[in-house]
Amino acid sequence: MAMATTASTMSITSVTLEVADPEAAHRFYTAFGVDTHIHLRASEAHSAGFRGFTLALTVSRPATVDNSSAPPWTPAPRC
Repeated sequence: MAMATTASTMSITSVTLEVADPEAAHRFYTAFGVDTHIHLRASEAHSAGFRGFTLALTVSRPATVDNSSAPPWTPAPRC
């Protein structure tokens, strides 16, 4: 039995984060050069300390990933 598959293109252009201090978060993400991909909004929930997160995208095979539009990655210089 053969199964028909359909190729679709999907891309994530930005991620929205709720943060306690949008101005400080904007400076932080700008320093890493990812501010154009991160949208920020003020959180109304009380929080304290660092809140980390991980974002993952899982694909069925390596050929599914297209890096042609990704900027070249350059490691940071060692101190």
